[in-house]
Amino acid sequence: MKFRKGFWMALLLVAFLLTGNRLALPQSSPNRLRFAHTFTTGSEGAILNAAVAEFQQTHRGVTIEQIVSNSEVYNTVGWRLQFQGRHPPDIFFHWQGFKADCCIDNGWAMDLTPFLAPGFLDEFIPSTLRKRNGGVYFLPQSVDISNLIWYNRDLFAQLHLREPQSLEEWRQQCVAIRRAGILPLAQGNRDLWPMGNLAAEFLGQSLGLEASGRLFQTGSAVLPEQVQGLNTLVFLLENHCFDLPGVLQAGALFSLNDIDAKVLFLSGRSAQHFLGSWFLADIEDARQKNELRFSVGVFPVPAGAGERDAMTAVNTGFLINPRTKNAKAAVEFLELLLSRKYQSEFARLGNLSARRDAPEFTNDPLAKQMLRMLASTSELVPPPDTGYAPEQASVFYEMAGKLLAGKLKLENAAAYWSKEKANLARKGL
Repeated sequence: MKFRKGFWMALLLVAFLLTGNRLALPQSSPNRLRFAHTFTTGSEGAILNAAVAEFQQTHRGVTIEQIVSNSEVYNTVGWRLQFQGRHPPDIFFHWQGFKADCCIDNGWAMDLTPFLAPGFLDEFIPSTLRKRNGGVYFLPQSVDISNLIWYNRDLFAQLHLREPQSLEEWRQQCVAIRRAGILPLAQGNRDLWPMGNLAAEFLGQSLGLEASGRLFQTGSAVLPEQVQGLNTLVFLLENHCFDLPGVLQAGALFSLNDIDAKVLFLSGRSAQHFLGSWFLADIEDARQKNELRFSVGVFPVPAGAGERDAMTAVNTGFLINPRTKNAKAAVEFLELLLSRKYQSEFARLGNLSARRDAPEFTNDPLAKQMLRMLASTSELVPPPDTGYAPEQASVFYEMAGKLLAGKLKLENAAAYWSKEKANLARKGL
């Protein structure tokens, strides 16, 4: 009850801040840029304040007003609400995917290409820059890789295993680990997104970004051959890669959440664990507390033979409102904020920068390895819950969950998905 009350109080505050008090707020001006974002920690605020101060020194007479919002409220309703008032932001933070595309389609975001400094886009990893309608609307601030295979180096050495070079090799490694009496994967899928995001990556690898993305669009039927990339989920289930007597019973995948699963891995109870790049912070925390008893390695989800090198990741970044009265200054502020100087500061807080020179921002070998993976990946596939309409994502997560629970056969998955999509279409979703 306390949480719900706090959520609604935060929502009312955000409504006031984003839509504005019509009597109190000044009119939009070329000398005043409103910047809406969700960076709420003191460390993040210090970096932003420094960037704002530097920008205002070099752009005399132009001020930046920061509008800081609670991340959860902004992500649910605030991102739309901010455009309903008389004074929407000039610059605003977002997650690339469904919501950013919605902003573009509604005319809330502008093509930045005409205003960008020559060569600026070349400073970023190409896969993090996605064009819409021939233009660039979104500039990336950071990347969260959604699916990585974290592994116990000591156990791999003990079993004479190497980092796999293909999906086929990795699948056989999982079988070998299980036969050695070790749990191959500690996973928790109670909330459906952990394995659902992995399923989306398998689709991205087998079909590619564009083709897999079309499956989440309204009205399009799904063909059996389009879901064959999900056969690895079935393989892992049938070979008991998520359970082991005395460690995890069969079916425990759905009784654990992602936190339970990562604790199992960090305590040495499994050889591997699927989770995103944010897991690095948990590993470092365990090291600092002297609770980590083994060396941790990481590798990307390997693609199958003939498949694409795709990786599931969430880009966060910024867009600019076409109603701004000073587009040139707004773009120049983002160029400063996304420069090496300030991105290296954010990297010290654990951010994975989308810049090409990001590996120079950290000394952590695991972080450097993740950045190398990111730079070498040709396609970034969005997780369904950020990339597509929430209802479409939910249907996919349910389907992946049913496959892993043994309640749905792979040969029936396309028909199930098509039927659920048709039900959504009848509701206008």
